[in-house]
Amino acid sequence: MKWHFIPQLACYVETGVTQRDQFRNDEVELYDTIVREAVQNSLDATPNGETTKVVFRWVSFNDGLDPKYVKDLLENQLDHAKSSGIEVANIDFEQPAALIIEDYGTSGLTGSTDSKDEDNFSDFWRRHGKSHKTGTNRGRWGLGKLVYSSSSVVCAFFGVTIRNSDPNRYLMGQTVLDLRTHEGKEYPPHAYFSEMVGEEIHEKVPLPINDTDFIEYFSEQFGISRVDEPGLSIVIPFPDNTLQPEKMIEVAIVNYFYPIITEQLTLFFNDLEINKENIRKLAHEYAKSRIHDIDPLFDFIEQTNRCIQNNDLLSLKPSWINDTKLAEDDFDQDILENVRESFASKKTVGVWLPLTIKTKPEKEIFDTGIYVFVQRPDDLSKGVDLYVRGGLTLPAESKFGERKAFGAMIANDFAISAFLGDAENPAHTKWVFNAEKLRKNYVAPGDKLRAIKNAVINFYDLLVQAEEDEDEKALSKFFFTEEPEDPGPKNKKPRKTPKPDIEPPTAKPRVARLATIENGFSVRKGKNADDAAYPILFRVHAAYDTASGNPFKKYNPMDFDFMANSGPDIALTKDSVSLKKKKANMLEFEVTDAAFQINVTGFDPNRDLLVKLQTEAIEGE
Repeated sequence: MKWHFIPQLACYVETGVTQRDQFRNDEVELYDTIVREAVQNSLDATPNGETTKVVFRWVSFNDGLDPKYVKDLLENQLDHAKSSGIEVANIDFEQPAALIIEDYGTSGLTGSTDSKDEDNFSDFWRRHGKSHKTGTNRGRWGLGKLVYSSSSVVCAFFGVTIRNSDPNRYLMGQTVLDLRTHEGKEYPPHAYFSEMVGEEIHEKVPLPINDTDFIEYFSEQFGISRVDEPGLSIVIPFPDNTLQPEKMIEVAIVNYFYPIITEQLTLFFNDLEINKENIRKLAHEYAKSRIHDIDPLFDFIEQTNRCIQNNDLLSLKPSWINDTKLAEDDFDQDILENVRESFASKKTVGVWLPLTIKTKPEKEIFDTGIYVFVQRPDDLSKGVDLYVRGGLTLPAESKFGERKAFGAMIANDFAISAFLGDAENPAHTKWVFNAEKLRKNYVAPGDKLRAIKNAVINFYDLLVQAEEDEDEKALSKFFFTEEPEDPGPKNKKPRKTPKPDIEPPTAKPRVARLATIENGFSVRKGKNADDAAYPILFRVHAAYDTASGNPFKKYNPMDFDFMANSGPDIALTKDSVSLKKKKANMLEFEVTDAAFQINVTGFDPNRDLLVKLQTEAIEGE
């Protein structure tokens, strides 16, 4: 057994590893993604009804890790690592360390070990960017395992697995390096620590090591306790120095408090166990700055779980989704008033929303649905809305903004979990309408996804009493503002004017209106557009919302720039609209008749976009 590096064939397209920035960028740190991906993969492999246990443990030379053994294990891998640009000379091989990630209660990497099939073993070791996970499985992009090599300074990791139906232990290693030239030959990113069979290059297949003595000593060195328990143990040698227990514990609590509270998951970080009984205490200790109102939020999660288990829920008719929105007319009026009273009395209220999913090309129809819950306790510091697919939360779907309430959309059923899983972005943080698998696998998925994404906020809004004060900022993600009139100089005392003897002028006719479209906005004809005098000048300002202050004054060119070649896309109605001027966050258009429409897309879907619109007649025309 050794590292096997096969040169890049001249007829193959060179492919670099460009996906690493999905796991470490301006929005997410490596310690965040290693926790999410590792737990996600373990949840995938857990049989229904079982509790997943995932262990994160650090070992070093102080624990008996032999420096010579570790360096021998990486022997010829280090030469290639150096050729790929890694500063191998800066690594202290006299003080080796490793991060161990193990799961228990799972089925291990199932499937053939000596040939490629469509099961977990081949998906994990022999494929990149492709997976066969379906249904309630959380990971489905085939990229998540890249985080293991990305977490190692030498870009390598090892795995030992035992499967339910097979008592043997299997060991493999993988390194993922940049494209490189080594000793005069070019090499692709991936290589294996394994056995290798096959005479010709195109016939070679990496096989796991099953030498009992070798695996026993490997396990002893890295403190792997797995003897006959099914599951997977990952060894990451020389882990990145940002992978510290305290930060990873915080990430684990923030991202997985739902499956921990509902007893789907237990986590260990060295000797610290995180379970249903102590997660409140640990959340206060490690995650107080990132989870607001911990105790009432966790109470809400426990209440939703009891409602689901006891089937204590109002169920609507499948026709609720016909207009792609949960609305008042979907409820019997008497029932809705009862729900409103319960909601007003601070109780958790929930509803089962049935729907059908049609797959293609088979045209199979699945009856499925989602759970939606809301609660408005007193004295919340911040609202929280959760979107959960089989235990995995998608934080970028949050929409409550300034609404001080709790909300949850929970999808556990097989068919809806498959549907929503195919709609996920690679980071598993939100659902996107143009996901390739969604378009490929389902008939007319867009309307259903839109209804699901907005069900929580729709349910909350229709329960809020009419006398509640209007909260304009709460709607900032969905609605836009038109340019207010100039209030005049600041601090100027208003003059008292006598009441006029004539009727005040009527409001200025509304020629145009703003509408939300996917990842952008649209300027469309208003109700008075047909009676307006053309040509008219439209001036549009855009900015992302900010926590405080005037977003338009705080506009940052790094957010977007209409002048840049890579800036938002601008689409105009032919003949009736022409673009006259554009600046960093401002556009001017000349509109010549009422048949106009302006679409501007390409904005960050994870941020709240605000737009101001001014219209004025063009003099001299």
